[in-house]
Amino acid sequence: MTKPTPEPKKAPKKPLLQKRDKVVELTTDLQRVQADFENYKKRVQSERSELMDSAKLSVLSELLPALDNFDRAATHLPEHLASDPWAQGMSYVGSQLEQILDDMGVKKFVPATGEEFSHERMEALETVPSEHPPGVILETTLPGYEIAGRVVRPATVRVSNGPEDASKSDKHEAKGEKA
Repeated sequence: MTKPTPEPKKAPKKPLLQKRDKVVELTTDLQRVQADFENYKKRVQSERSELMDSAKLSVLSELLPALDNFDRAATHLPEHLASDPWAQGMSYVGSQLEQILDDMGVKKFVPATGEEFSHERMEALETVPSEHPPGVILETTLPGYEIAGRVVRPATVRVSNGPEDASKSDKHEAKGEKA
């Protein structure tokens, strides 16, 4: 008895399809890992930026009173010392400090006289009668500071509450009296 020769088997396509599916699966996993890593980098960058802003805020809140006193002293420099080299050097130091703050993204703002009062950026030290309409800034007593558009310290201002006669006549009219 002779045995019939078996016909050679053709390579099944199944392992090839399995390998292709595995490649697709691994490619998908790799893309997901890459996306996760990109999201991680963005989150770390955002957290780092927030931490830097927080550190700046902390340091700035400690430095502002000294900087305000420095500005006050420079503003009240006696006239006979204006040409003194030491006083000029101190003025230069003040300008340098402001430039450093500006380079760090800390912006100083001084509301102008006549500008409308803003609760978001200003703090009213007092309201006083004046010839200006109510809600108008009469004087800025302390400048404000902000970092990245966020107010660190509001500017301190004096605000008009309108003419004194108008407020008296309004009070008298409310009581039913004549001014």
